[in-house]
Amino acid sequence: MENIYVISDLHGQGKAFFRMLKKIKFSEADIMYILGDVIDRGPDGISLLEYIRRQPNMKMIMGNHEDMMLKSTRYPAEEMWIGTWMFNGGGTTLNSLRSLSREDRLACLDYVRNLPLYRVVSVGGIDYLLIHAGLSVKEGTMEENCRDIDEEEALWIRAEFFNSPVVPPYYIIFGHTPTGAMLRYADTLPADQRERCSRFQMAFWNHRIGIDCGAAYGKNLGCLRLNDFKEFYVKI
Repeated sequence: MENIYVISDLHGQGKAFFRMLKKIKFSEADIMYILGDVIDRGPDGISLLEYIRRQPNMKMIMGNHEDMMLKSTRYPAEEMWIGTWMFNGGGTTLNSLRSLSREDRLACLDYVRNLPLYRVVSVGGIDYLLIHAGLSVKEGTMEENCRDIDEEEALWIRAEFFNSPVVPPYYIIFGHTPTGAMLRYADTLPADQRERCSRFQMAFWNHRIGIDCGAAYGKNLGCLRLNDFKEFYVKI
C-alpha cells in the first residue's frame, strides 16, 4: 500500500529534506505533496525545485515565495515585488536561478508557473484540502469552498482563516505560518495545541492542520503521513 505524505515550507533546506526522505523511507510507491515555499532563505531552493519537478511521485502546489519569484522575474518585472522578494530571502534563489542553463531556467520557471493553488486528496475515506496558507472557510462542501478560493488568500491568509468559527466537513492542511508564530494569530488554538506550537510541532484543531514547523528559522521540518497521521520531524 502506498504511503501519502504532506510537507511544506522547505525554504531551501536541502539537507533536512533529504534526511526526511531517508527517515520516512520514501519510495517510488509513495506520494508526497509539497505545500509550497520550497525556495528562499535557505541555500538549496532552486536545486530542490529542480529535484522535485523531476520526481513523478512528488506533487507541489504554489506558495507565496514561488509567486514572488514569478512576479519578480517576469518581464516587465514589478519593482514592488522585487523588493518584497529580496526582503523575504529571495537573493539566494535569484543567484541560483541565474546559475542554471537557459533551458533549465525556463523549464524551472514554467514548472512553477503551472503549479496549482490547491489540491484535493482522499486517504482512507477522509477528504483533505491541501493549500499553502489557507482560505476563507464558509459553510458548505469542499467543492463550494474551492470555487471561491481567492489567490491572494490562498498564498497569504493568516488570522481570518485560523479564527473562523466554521469547522468544515473535511480537513484543511496548510503551511505558510510557522506553528510557533501561530501563537500570535490563532486565538482559537486549544491549550494543548498552543503547547505544541511553542515547540514548533504540527497543530491540529477545528479540522485545520498546520505543518510549517519553522524550517526557515532553524526549527523543525515536519512531515505528516496521512495513512495513519504519524508525524515525522527533522531538526534543522
